[in-house]
Amino acid sequence: MSISQPLLEPLPVSTNGKPEAAWPRSWATFFTEVWQAVFGWKKTYYGTKTHDFGSINAQVEATTTLTVTGVRSGDMVLVRPTTAVNGIITDGTVTADDTVTIRAVNYSSGAINPASQIYRVLVIQQ
Repeated sequence: MSISQPLLEPLPVSTNGKPEAAWPRSWATFFTEVWQAVFGWKKTYYGTKTHDFGSINAQVEATTTLTVTGVRSGDMVLVRPTTAVNGIITDGTVTADDTVTIRAVNYSSGAINPASQIYRVLVIQQ
């Protein structure tokens, strides 16, 4: 893999011509830039939705959608509910431009009625 630009800008130069000791950016920015360079991560989008899926029968899925402006088909989606529910797996997919579908799958042998909660969505554009 070739990288056409350096990951970090040079340290600021003081009046005497020597680099200053200050770090030019936050650690979060530094690691984000490294991640972007190595894995092709271009942008990150966030969204939240409060939703009650109601009762989900055994071996069935329920879905809801969330508008996240800027996301496109093929972007990676991570979904994290406020509280994990035994027997339910949540995931997400970009199903149309600016639209994320959150899916709750009941993999148990009985119906489950998860409480209303906040679903946090992170979309990574590659």
